[in-house]
Amino acid sequence: MPAPTQTFTPTLIPYADKAALADEFVGRKLSSLRTPALIIDRKGFEQNCAFVTGEIKAKGLGFRAHIKTHKTAEGVRLQCAPGVTALVTSTMPEVWGVLQSGLVSEGKILFSLPVSEDRLEELTDAQEKAGDAAVIRVMVDHAEQVEALARGHAALNRRRKWSVFVKVDGGAHRAGAPPRSAQMKDLVEALIKARDSVDVFGFYSHFGNSYKSTNLDEAGKYYAGEIECVNDAAKYARELGLAGEWTLSVGATPTAHAAALGAATEGGLAGTLEVHAGCYCLNDLQQQATGLVKDARTTALTVLGTVVSKYADRGEGMCDIGALAVSKDVGPTPGHGRVVTPGLEGWSLGRISQEHGTLVKTDAGARELQIGERLRVVPQHACLVCANFPWFYIVDGDSDTVVDVWVPWRAW
Repeated sequence: MPAPTQTFTPTLIPYADKAALADEFVGRKLSSLRTPALIIDRKGFEQNCAFVTGEIKAKGLGFRAHIKTHKTAEGVRLQCAPGVTALVTSTMPEVWGVLQSGLVSEGKILFSLPVSEDRLEELTDAQEKAGDAAVIRVMVDHAEQVEALARGHAALNRRRKWSVFVKVDGGAHRAGAPPRSAQMKDLVEALIKARDSVDVFGFYSHFGNSYKSTNLDEAGKYYAGEIECVNDAAKYARELGLAGEWTLSVGATPTAHAAALGAATEGGLAGTLEVHAGCYCLNDLQQQATGLVKDARTTALTVLGTVVSKYADRGEGMCDIGALAVSKDVGPTPGHGRVVTPGLEGWSLGRISQEHGTLVKTDAGARELQIGERLRVVPQHACLVCANFPWFYIVDGDSDTVVDVWVPWRAW
């Protein structure tokens, strides 16, 4: 097995000191903060978690919470509060963050990036740290990854088999092997060959293309498509001789909302169905555009900015919210963010440069901007926005007082 490309000890890099930040900022008004600043409504976050998981559990389905949007111990606790024990991570610091924060109790953690050989030693270290409290699973979508896992199992003297999800491409071509493709055939055959060191836990697909939904019925079609996709892959694997009792994991925030509709699958399911989602806890303009997030109160994330200039000749303004605060993501809603500050709802973040943004009117009757005033913007994509900030200011509901500071886990 090749040597790791970098040394990474199982200790999180201290980008910011939560205790020091809390001492400085808890109790302060939002108007006193340096901008741009990321604001999370803890009450809204908690309500979003309870609503989505409640709808899914009412259908008798399992739920797996993706934590990559916020990457914080506090956020994971709120996601797990409704009885969730299965998690999805996108980075190893998220895995270590969960373990070192004491968040694992009979948990199941999925490292969702298709696994590479240079990660195997660290993943094994993480499993040792977790002990019997959690199973750390990995994702595979190519036969060569399975061969690497088999080599790593022997080289690292692992005490347990690797537990894997097979990533299935449902047509969006972001990741995964198509259900009945040559790549899937080679992958399944490699899994059969490696059965002494690798166990297949299930089949997994993420329909990010469900963000194109504009109503519940459309999201429901994507949800049904997800189920068909992983179910077909599981049936094909069984036809090829792979045996096991599997979990079929489907989801994205729009289809998690649609899971409440239920879904019939011709010929029955080849495993137990679970739903995964991540952005549901915060939401954003892209989620609002699906028609499944009904009002601003269920959007628990905003970016706080300051108006720094205005231009009467063209009816625009400038604020300090740029690409490094909201990313360059776009969506069905025009612009890069919608202003939700009372009295300024007729403005949006129409254009952005690296460090600043241009405010444009979406309502001709909107009042004029005042230089120095604060505004809050709902961005297009919560996940990338969170990645831009070293810490998050937490409020409760409509309060403008900071009640906590969350520090996310950084790096890869």
